[in-house]
Amino acid sequence: MSRDREGSSLADVVLQTPLTWLICALNIGIFVLAWMRDGSQGAGVDTEILIRLGASMRYYVQHGDYWRLITAVFLHANWVHLAVNTFFMFSWCAAIERTVGSGWFAFAYLTTGIGGYAVSVLGKAGPSVGASGAGYGMIAVTMAILYRREGDWGRFMSSPFVRSTLTQAVVWILAGFLLMSRMDNYAHVGGLAFGVLCGLILERRRGRHEVKWMVSLAAYILVWAGAVVASCIPGMGLGD
Repeated sequence: MSRDREGSSLADVVLQTPLTWLICALNIGIFVLAWMRDGSQGAGVDTEILIRLGASMRYYVQHGDYWRLITAVFLHANWVHLAVNTFFMFSWCAAIERTVGSGWFAFAYLTTGIGGYAVSVLGKAGPSVGASGAGYGMIAVTMAILYRREGDWGRFMSSPFVRSTLTQAVVWILAGFLLMSRMDNYAHVGGLAFGVLCGLILERRRGRHEVKWMVSLAAYILVWAGAVVASCIPGMGLGD
């Protein structure tokens, strides 16, 4: 993955990854507005306010509020949630945007984020917010691109960076299912799954005029659309 050029001004850095900076600005700005609307001056935003502003929740999504699958990506529950999902993910997003370009980065971020919430709606009935589904998607996109470049599982897994990243991702997923009931693990798993598929396709985008590449891209979009549509059908999903 490419790196920032040494000696670049802040303006140059922003222009290299404009959508990454825009996403950060949106996350922070939307949270501040939600927090001010809450009025309690606590560390977080009341769940009812988050629902009114666009949190993902099975009942509302399956009764016509389909837009919640995207608005939830830009909402956060508290300052810690915002910091983790915005600042921790910045370098991942910036690296991908530099590598594949702003257009394909937007495609990857939105499809993994929305796809993650589609899986979330199918897996849990309660409300959920946050960019972590897209964040896990960006980690998966990065890993898939690196795997494509290595072309061999053994060489891919020999990288300390890859092993450390995969280990941490697995630990957090397991911790979410076993220890942190409030964490939206379905969105994380969904983001990871769509991120792997998306990354494998994006690394071959230079051959995007080839029929095989176009078929792969179309298949990804169809699988993603299938999950999104399924999440919007009343009665679909596990549990109450």
